[in-house]
Amino acid sequence: MADEKKKTPCPTCMGKKVIDGICETSGEWRGKTEDGQVCTPDQTCPTCKGKGYVNS
Repeated sequence: MADEKKKTPCPTCMGKKVIDGICETSGEWRGKTEDGQVCTPDQTCPTCKGKGYVNS
């Protein structure tokens, strides 16, 4: 049992496996996009690599 590893929720994504993208609005982006919003896409968590947990 000493070799058994405990899985704890990932501290970066809180066990969600994905980091949600963020949308921002700014007047300076009005000409670049129709609604003036620039969004980052959802990303697989780099800490747990999409597993949702880390071995501790």
